[in-house]
Amino acid sequence: MTNLRLARPWNEIGPELEEDGIFYRMMDTRSPRDFFAVDETVYYVVRVQECGGSCVLTRTFAPARSPSVAAYEDRSR
Repeated sequence: MTNLRLARPWNEIGPELEEDGIFYRMMDTRSPRDFFAVDETVYYVVRVQECGGSCVLTRTFAPARSPSVAAYEDRSR
């Protein structure tokens, strides 16, 4: 069950947890390096652990879309 929450945007997972009545704790992390650009408006879940019957979720800022990915997605619509 926890694997279904991994590597997904937080704005999708948070409401699911609330609806299902799942108790969770949130931890935030940030890479000490700035090699890859991030989107500081979107959180992304990078780790899910179970601890004592509750979920511990670790989130960080989502990777930023590169111009080439954005162009590909725009063409696909």
